[in-house]
This record gives sequence, structure tokens and C-alpha cells, in this order.
Amino acid sequence: MIRTLVTAASELARAGLAEIVRGDARLALVGQATPAELLASITAYGPDVVLEDRDAERSALESPSVALVDDPRAAWLGNRFERAAQVPHAILARDASNDEVIAAIVAVAAGLVAVQPRAIAATDARAEDGRVPDDAERATEALTARERGVLSELARGVPNKTIAARLGISEHTVKFHIASIFAKLAVSSRTEAVARGARLGLVML
Repeated sequence: MIRTLVTAASELARAGLAEIVRGDARLALVGQATPAELLASITAYGPDVVLEDRDAERSALESPSVALVDDPRAAWLGNRFERAAQVPHAILARDASNDEVIAAIVAVAAGLVAVQPRAIAATDARAEDGRVPDDAERATEALTARERGVLSELARGVPNKTIAARLGISEHTVKFHIASIFAKLAVSSRTEAVARGARLGLVML
């Protein structure tokens, strides 16, 4: 089971997050903490993932985490370069569904970085040196290694169940990755995703 610690400034918010965790058999709630208690609670409970409701756009948290924020786009832009290659994490809007929150926790526990499509679609991506990358650079940067693996499976025309079995993940997580791929490549179907991926050199047909 995925040991999950929830944290929020509001007692009501903590209770709501705790109910989401308790609602999935794959997750185990190990504790609840205020932001002031968080670091001590991480040391005490040793969670696999921290589910946090926070106001700040950036997070210095060094533990795998799923953050619920008001502006996922701003939080994604503030975290993507410094954290993406370091600590598995996910960024979701506060109005994310329970299924989205649970899928993000599972993804982060598997060592992945996840973000809702709405945070990616509006992003004006720029390289670290300030220049605007071309489409191929932007897509290569945006897609995670697991998403590129899922895209390769889409190119083979296999169904979600087969993709899940081949990659050792759940079908729900496959759907989560596909939605993210669609948003990042600005497409609306598997065929369009594969075609665009081929044009950008992300998959071989």
C-alpha cells in the first residue's frame, strides 16, 4: 500500500484529503499535519507520498508529493525545472476530482511527475537560457520518459489494457498519461498523437 500523509492549514481541508485517501484500497493514511508540523511528521511517519493543499506556487518539499493549488499553471512553471528531474511530484488544481488525486498519488509513488493538462496547455515554454524552443524541443522536454513509452505503445496500436500490462502500471494510470500526452502535443485522439509524435521524432512508425 502507498503510505500517504496529508497536510493542509485548514482542519476541514485535512479531513477532506484524508477521506480521499481512505477511499482507495491502494492507499494507507499514515497521518495528518498542519504545514508547521509537516517536516516533523514526514520524519515520524516516513510516508511514500505527501498529499498537500498549499497556497505557495513553489515547493521546497524534498519528499514525493501531490500538491493541490489554486493555479496549477503557475505552480508547474515554478517547479518544472528545479524539481522535475529530482523529486517525483504532481500538481493539481484544488477542484481536481477524487480519481485525479488518487491517480496522481499512484503516479508519484511510482516515481513519476504528473500535472493536469490545463497546466500544460497554456504554458509558453521557454528553455533555461531564455530562448523559445521549437516544437520538437518543447515536446521532448514536456513528455516524461513514461509518457514517451506510452506514446510508443500507442504507435503500435495496442489497447490500454495491453499498455498497462507491458509497462507494469494500472489502466487508470495509462489513461492519465494519455490525457497528459494529448494536452502536451495539442491533439485530441490517439491517431493525432502518434502522427504528431512521429513528425517530432518522438516515435518511429
